[in-house]
Amino acid sequence: MNYRLIAVDLDDSLLGDDLKISGGNRRALLAAQERGTQVTIATGRMLDSAMPFIRELNITVPVITYQGAYIKDTVTGETLVKKPIPMEYAHRILEECKRDKLYVQVYLENSYFFEQENQYSRLYHRLSGIRGRAVGDLKTFLKEEPIKILIIDEPERIPVFRSRFEKLFGGRLQIAVSKPNYLELTHIEATKGNALERLGSMLGIKKEEIIAIGDSYNDVSMIEYAGLGVAMGNAPDPVKAFARYVTKGNEEDGVAEVVERFVLKGGVLK
Repeated sequence: MNYRLIAVDLDDSLLGDDLKISGGNRRALLAAQERGTQVTIATGRMLDSAMPFIRELNITVPVITYQGAYIKDTVTGETLVKKPIPMEYAHRILEECKRDKLYVQVYLENSYFFEQENQYSRLYHRLSGIRGRAVGDLKTFLKEEPIKILIIDEPERIPVFRSRFEKLFGGRLQIAVSKPNYLELTHIEATKGNALERLGSMLGIKKEEIIAIGDSYNDVSMIEYAGLGVAMGNAPDPVKAFARYVTKGNEEDGVAEVVERFVLKGGVLK
């Protein structure tokens, strides 16, 4: 199979635990592009947080951010897809979070906001490299529909809140655990799989010609959609169950292993 597009998640997939692209992963993806295979990023991050890696890999095709709610052409600056959360739902989410005193961030285009700084805001700043802004009461502040709402809490509490929000918004919003302590809420159509399908259509690339690589539950939709869906070796077993191929972990150049085997060497699955 001649794969024409590789879509790869950032955190715990392309990036090592040091939040950097390894030399092996970088060389493999650059070599793939030299052979004519296009590369894109599919991440839950906001665009500014993903841009250093987009530049490092010389990516010129549109990129998928905010779990698929936002597709941006970083060359022209054109927004190709934008799927915000309806304001009615956003207000209800914020009311629920306020009641339980949860730390929450709302995202508008390429900025994020929270009520007051605490250990979670500092953790997010350290991991993303992007500083948000404390604005006081978020419901009062919010004047436009947000692209994403993120709840950060202790890992053992996240399943409880996920269950609650699924009861409140099941079938109306996407509710995903992207990290053990991250619960993300986005538009019902905002999945990496949907975004990858749209991007493939824009580029004239069939699903059979796409490789998608990820490690978490929010990656399952694109792993299922792509012709070759790949789970990282460090992915949870339920995520691996959706993949056609399981590669090495993010600390073992797992992305490079996929690219070298199936793109650079033309390998096929038996």
